[in-house]
Amino acid sequence: MQRVIGFLAPVGAVAMVLAVASPAVAAPAEGKQAKVCFTCHKTAEAGAVRGHFDEVSMKSKSFQMKVDGDVEVLFFDPAALKVVNATETGDMEKVLKSIKKGAEARAVYTVDGNVKRVSLLSLKPKLKVAAEKQVTTEQLEQLVAMGPEKGKYFLFDARPAPKYAEGYIPTAESLPFPAFEKEKGKLPADKGALVIFYCAGTTCAMSPAARDAAEKLGYTNAKIYHEGIPAWTKAHPLALAPKLLQEAWLGKQQPIIVLDARKKAAGGVIAGAVAFPEASKAALDKLYRFRKMRPPIVVYDEDGATRAPAVAKAIAAAGYPAMVLTGGIHAWQGAGYALTAGAPAEAIAYVPKPKAGEVPASEFKALVGAIPSDTVILDVRNADEVAGGAFKGSVHIPADQVANRTADLPKDKRIVAHCSTGLRAEMAYNVLKGAGFTSVAFLNTTVEFDDGAPEIGE
Repeated sequence: MQRVIGFLAPVGAVAMVLAVASPAVAAPAEGKQAKVCFTCHKTAEAGAVRGHFDEVSMKSKSFQMKVDGDVEVLFFDPAALKVVNATETGDMEKVLKSIKKGAEARAVYTVDGNVKRVSLLSLKPKLKVAAEKQVTTEQLEQLVAMGPEKGKYFLFDARPAPKYAEGYIPTAESLPFPAFEKEKGKLPADKGALVIFYCAGTTCAMSPAARDAAEKLGYTNAKIYHEGIPAWTKAHPLALAPKLLQEAWLGKQQPIIVLDARKKAAGGVIAGAVAFPEASKAALDKLYRFRKMRPPIVVYDEDGATRAPAVAKAIAAAGYPAMVLTGGIHAWQGAGYALTAGAPAEAIAYVPKPKAGEVPASEFKALVGAIPSDTVILDVRNADEVAGGAFKGSVHIPADQVANRTADLPKDKRIVAHCSTGLRAEMAYNVLKGAGFTSVAFLNTTVEFDDGAPEIGE
C-alpha cells in the first residue's frame, strides 16, 4: 500500500508529490505544525511535524525541529531514513548536515515508547513561478538604486513582521502575507503600478501568495522577486529603520553589533557602537571570531548613504548578516532617539542570548565540583565516550535512551544535562521538558576528559 505525501503549493506554484511505502507500524500520533505552515496546510497532518529544521546529532541519531516556540526531538535510523529534496545525496551524515538551519521541513514519524522515530524527512521544494511573473536580482538592484519614485515601483516584504524587523531589502515596506487582508491598504491606488513582493526565497510561499492576492484585487503588474532574501544577502546588506533598531533590538536588549562607519564620530554615538570606518581586511578580521555565531550587524554613518552602504556591503560579501541604518545618525536623532556622549568603542563585543535552559559554564563547574543533594548531573554521551572519563556522581543515560528512561530520573530534583559539545545535552533538555520535567537545564559548551581529568569550555 502506498500513500501520497508532499508539500502543497499556493496558486501559481507546483506541488512536489512523492509516493512512498507506508511503514507497517502502529497508527501515527497527533500531528504538529508551525503557524507559518498554515499558509498552505490548513490542518496538521497526523503523525507528522511541520516546522523548521534546527540541529542534527549523528552520535545520538537525532535531530531537532522548531515548531514556533516548541522544539521536537526526533530520532532516526540512518539506514532507513528517507530524505527528500536535500542538496546532497548518498551518505546520510553528509545529507543531514547539508540542510540549512531554519529550512522548512516535514518529518513523518511513529511513536516507539516515548521516542518519535522518523521514516521520512521532506524538505520544502522550490516553488515554480512563471518567468513573466518574476523580477531578477539584477533588475531589482537597478530599481533599488533608482529608488521607488524614479524607478516607479513599490516593493513589499511578504514575510511576517518580526522577520522584517531583522532587516529588509532597501526601500521595501512590510506587508506580511499572513496579515494581507488587514494591511492591503498599503498597496498603491494605481492598480497598473509595478508592485513587487519578496519573502524568504524560492521555497517560501508567502510572496507567490501575496502576488496572487494582489492580482485578484485588480493589480495588473504584480511581480515576485522569487530569489528573495537569501539571494539578496549574498552580496548586499539589508536595511533597518531607526524605529526597528530601537524597538526590536536595543530597547529589548537583543544582542546586536552596532558599527559606526563615520570618519569622525563627532556629537556622540548610538549606544554600544564600535568604530568601523572602513571594511579593510584588518577590520573584517575583527569579526572573524564571531563567524560561527553569525551575529546581526547594523552599520551607520551620517545619512545612511555616505560610508555605511560600502562598509556593510563588504561585511555581507564576507558572509556576515549586515544591515545599513536607514537615514543614518541624522534619521536616528530625527526619530527622537538619543546619542551617547563620547567616541565609539574600539573592540567588538558580542554575547549571544542564552538558549532556554542553558546553564553558564561557571555554574556548571561549581555544580560538578560538589554536586548538591537536590541536583542530578545527567551525562548523555555514548558509552564509549564515558569510558574515557566522567564526572564523579553523575548519572549516565545516552541521549537516544533518555525519552524511554524518564522513570530513571527524579522529577523532584534539578537535572543538568551535558554531553561533549552541548548539542545532545540540549536535545535531552527538550525531551525532558516535553516529558513534564520542570527543573531541567543543560550545558551548552564542550566537555572533554584528558586522562580522566575534565576540561570544560567557556
